[in-house]
Amino acid sequence: LKPMSDVWDSLTHTDVTTLISGNYGTVKGYRSGPMVTLRIDWKLSASGSWGSGNFGTMPESWRPPMDLNFSYGGRDGANQKIINVNANGTMTYANQGGTQGTNAFGMTVSYAL
Repeated sequence: LKPMSDVWDSLTHTDVTTLISGNYGTVKGYRSGPMVTLRIDWKLSASGSWGSGNFGTMPESWRPPMDLNFSYGGRDGANQKIINVNANGTMTYANQGGTQGTNAFGMTVSYAL
């Protein structure tokens, strides 16, 4: 048997990887075992009550087994969004009615592979 110190790095993954990068922001990922955490840092938001936007497409090994959605709640009742992380790797967001600003937003989501 190998000492625990030799196998620890294979059990814990501490590298943060940039999965999507573009003019409007980044999506970075961290993986530990079957769990994935994504950090979304987006520079602006689509305007309009029901506007939407596209983050991009994640590499295949980071994709969830089914379509997922997460709620984003902005400050003072503005910028309410649904963040979609799809099994095909596409990531999008959709405004959820009401007052929507065009400010930057960021959030973290986690899911199991």
